[in-house]
Amino acid sequence: MPATLSKSEILRALEDFPEEEIALEDVIERLILLKKVRSGLDQTDEGIPHEEVKQQFEKPPDQRTWR
Repeated sequence: MPATLSKSEILRALEDFPEEEIALEDVIERLILLKKVRSGLDQTDEGIPHEEVKQQFEKPPDQRTWR
């Protein structure tokens, strides 16, 4: 199941930005980061076997695939 963010989490992330104008790229970057963090937290709940983690870290970073 893909990681999702609630509307309130997205709004909270936007409130962290300063009041002046912000670049859309910065907003997108922040939301992507939050999604990746949520995905990682979801994976810890699912429990990735230690052996699988070790195998993934033996690969170059751009070739790692996490379920």
